[in-house]
Amino acid sequence: MAKLDFAEESLVERVQRHYKEAQQHTKTWRSDAREDYGFVDGSMQWSENDAQVLRDQLRPVLTFNRCGPVIDVVTGQEINNRQEVRYIPREQGDKGINEVLTGAAEWVRDGCDAEDEESDAFTDMVTCGMGWTDTRMDYEVDLDGAVIIERIDPLEMHWDTGARKRNLADARWLLRVKEFSRKELEDKWPDKADEVVGPNAIWGDDLNDETPHISHAGDQYANASESTDTKRDGFINVIQYQWWETEEIWRVADPLTGQLTSLTKKQYNEMELLFQEEGHQLQGVKQSRRKYKQAFIAGEIELEEGDCPFDDGFTFKPMTGKRERNTNTWYGLVRSMKDPQRWANKWLSQIMHIINSNAKGGLMAEKDAFENPRRAESEWADPQSITMLKQGALSGQRPKVIPKPPLTFPAGLDKLMEFAVSSIRDVVGVNVDMLGNREGQNTSGIQDFQRISQGVTILASLFNSLRRYRKEQGRVLLHFIQKYLSDGRLIRISGKEGAQYVPLIKQEGIEQFDVVIDDAPSSPNQRERTFSVLSGLLPGLLQAGIPIPPEVIEYAPLPQSLIEKWKETLTQAKGPSQEEVAMLQQGIQILQAENNRLRNDMQLKTQKQQQEHALKTEDKAFEQNLEAQDQTFDEQMARNEHELDVWKTQQELDIKAMAARDRAN
Repeated sequence: MAKLDFAEESLVERVQRHYKEAQQHTKTWRSDAREDYGFVDGSMQWSENDAQVLRDQLRPVLTFNRCGPVIDVVTGQEINNRQEVRYIPREQGDKGINEVLTGAAEWVRDGCDAEDEESDAFTDMVTCGMGWTDTRMDYEVDLDGAVIIERIDPLEMHWDTGARKRNLADARWLLRVKEFSRKELEDKWPDKADEVVGPNAIWGDDLNDETPHISHAGDQYANASESTDTKRDGFINVIQYQWWETEEIWRVADPLTGQLTSLTKKQYNEMELLFQEEGHQLQGVKQSRRKYKQAFIAGEIELEEGDCPFDDGFTFKPMTGKRERNTNTWYGLVRSMKDPQRWANKWLSQIMHIINSNAKGGLMAEKDAFENPRRAESEWADPQSITMLKQGALSGQRPKVIPKPPLTFPAGLDKLMEFAVSSIRDVVGVNVDMLGNREGQNTSGIQDFQRISQGVTILASLFNSLRRYRKEQGRVLLHFIQKYLSDGRLIRISGKEGAQYVPLIKQEGIEQFDVVIDDAPSSPNQRERTFSVLSGLLPGLLQAGIPIPPEVIEYAPLPQSLIEKWKETLTQAKGPSQEEVAMLQQGIQILQAENNRLRNDMQLKTQKQQQEHALKTEDKAFEQNLEAQDQTFDEQMARNEHELDVWKTQQELDIKAMAARDRAN
């Protein structure tokens, strides 16, 4: 059980203890992981003992690698459905910042080929159960500093043996064993490099557990060295150790702003003295928080110690496969495929052996039946040879020449072979549709897609670990962008207004963004499915006069250069803006209101005139004048209504014409 009080031992002693605990805890896992990789590439599907037995018996050692394609199809699903991180703000006013940060993350990931590194780490996780990446700053690639996201070999990593959550979310420490050349060591730690010699580097140089040589007959070695991680001559193992420990802090209210401020114990004591000198009492609450730190150790020498580059976690980010509860270790898909693959190889080798040796199998003969017994023994297995018998050995047989016994094949052996082969994919849930091997059935594309989706559902736990990793890594990347890259440098961001260069400027408090995982438009499968749906919607939208945003073109399965050119053309050929359309609609409403007012006024005037006409019925001249006024009024109203209708029709035609020009462009 690991100690909880780090203060009781030195840093080097703690790292040594943690390494030994992890090495002992994962010793079996590391051996299995090496074998997992050997199964995927086909180099270790036979144990050396079994292979040596077959060689001694002159039997074929056949390997038909079926594990590799299964791993390839699962990793291919990740490659064809890659995802990217988008930063969603918590407040509406942060929308502009969100777009800059999302564009900056895309710029950083493109610069270091992060998606390729993460695909390699996902392959590691599918293979052995653990995939790792590291996020760091590199000042050799870019003198101003470049964020690098790179895959780490899982066998270089060691982790807290008590961590049980997915992606080791509850780990208290992680460490990596990395080889440094003498020159690299001198360049990075010039003051400490000379101390890492002789006895000081003994435990650091002996980090990889080696399996002893086991000799066999014929001076051959089986398991000559199962470890492929032996340290190269001239290189020194350096441990990069990251951990967190609790730190005492005080939360006090800023007297000037009234906002809560976090102070270390030393800062709080100093501020408290200042307040006491002024005759005031400082109000604060004592709390504790995690403090993430990092150190580099070589042998017994502490090369460097300081704060972790990421304030809120480790820069090492794992992906974990399936967890074995009893041993608290993680495993991938290869573990379940090993036995079916072994049996498939053995059945195939056995069948070949039966075919090659069946002719002399089970033969019983008298000593004097053959002219040359030794020659008969060697020729009997050859169906093309003639085995000579002594005179009279075939007495009672007519004719004197008979064929050799036909080849007999054990019943059911082919079915066992087929069962072993099909079990390789069945035990992990990868169906033949995902492999593209279904034959002899005419099925629709919808049925094929459903079968593939069912296979992906079985593997959902692996992709869930990948999704959680992306969120965690997205937070690390956001911190690196703000802390190390926000120095005013210009980055290229593609937005609604096209590509533009925006300066990165550090802003306090923006790391409280929500990290949202979104399907990347660069994923071929995602682009194809999205554009297929849009293809059915676009005609109806265009017919209804609804404008289509240029971002739709990003999902078209077209070359990227053509997509960018198309987006640029659509952006430049803008139709009427929303403000212009709103102004036109407002003008129509005003004219309609004015027409209604005039209509009401004329109605009131008509009523008044009718009342006057009723009082002066005797005055015919007045009646004639009133009729003339009524006729004039009706004509004027008709002209006004006609002019209004013409104006409204012209405005609607102008709007439709502008929308049609926009769609045509």
